[in-house]
Amino acid sequence: MVKIIAHRGYSGLYPENTMLAFKEAAKFPIEGIELDVHLTKDQEVVIIHDETIDRTSNGSGYVKEMTLTELRQYNYYANFKETQVNSARDIQIPTLREFFEWMKPLTIKVNIELKTNIFRYEGINEKVLALIKEFDLEDRVLISSFNHHSVRDFVRLAGDSKIEYGFLTASGQLNPGKYCKEHGVGHYHPAFVTLDPEDIAECHGHGVQINTYTVNETEHIQMMIDAGVERIITNYVERALDLI
Repeated sequence: MVKIIAHRGYSGLYPENTMLAFKEAAKFPIEGIELDVHLTKDQEVVIIHDETIDRTSNGSGYVKEMTLTELRQYNYYANFKETQVNSARDIQIPTLREFFEWMKPLTIKVNIELKTNIFRYEGINEKVLALIKEFDLEDRVLISSFNHHSVRDFVRLAGDSKIEYGFLTASGQLNPGKYCKEHGVGHYHPAFVTLDPEDIAECHGHGVQINTYTVNETEHIQMMIDAGVERIITNYVERALDLI
């Protein structure tokens, strides 16, 4: 059966990449949560999608040019009204450590996307790996990125580990299964609009699983279920669950 991953938490109904969105997603029988990480000026691993806070907060500026304390001067309601959320703490920018502290006693998994396709963030792989090991979560983590060099570096850094890996692509990949397999990566993460039956067959022929994003409309969710992908990454958790 296809599994559901909450994209940036339950981001269709709650501010993305906040503890509120994560907690709301975890109320449903999903397999896991997808989130994005950057490094702050003081080297904290924080959860946010963009390189800047402009779109998702009432502040502006690059994440890498602010400390965690500075980033927490702002709220992260994104395009939601303040009255739609119920905890000021839960709409702060979270750290990966805080997410792991919350996640640890649960059974959900997490897909951590390394946002290194614009800024490389020297040392981010080491910091993320150290946190994964500190919380003993290696068997519940999948590392992905559009920067395939970052994923390959993480594979080498982690060595013999239960951590899983995925290559993200927005435009497709020639022979994706073969490509992933050659680099020790077990998951292919394509934009659903780029996925075709040949890709699916080729990936499965190489033992590579397909986790496709960001699938929000009912007809597209059903299309991906029928196509035989392993996981659907969606902003609308309940909508997807209703179809499986």
